[in-house]
Amino acid sequence: MPRHGECAEIRVLQRKIPDMGNIEDPQSFIMLMEGKGYEVISSESKELQGLAIDVKVPEKELSLMFVKGSICKEFIDR
Repeated sequence: MPRHGECAEIRVLQRKIPDMGNIEDPQSFIMLMEGKGYEVISSESKELQGLAIDVKVPEKELSLMFVKGSICKEFIDR
């Protein structure tokens, strides 16, 4: 979710991370960023158990919430 209440595909992160490749899920994104030497802070959203993961990469000024497609279906299908 790029902004509060707004959904977007993971690929929009390529603006800040041009060499991120074909990342499809939050775990792959976390592993990529840690592999590049960045500190990554992640936690499962308590309100959306199993459906959302908060991910922060302070050095890249990223604060993201990865959510299952079912949460953002109305935005993704546009």
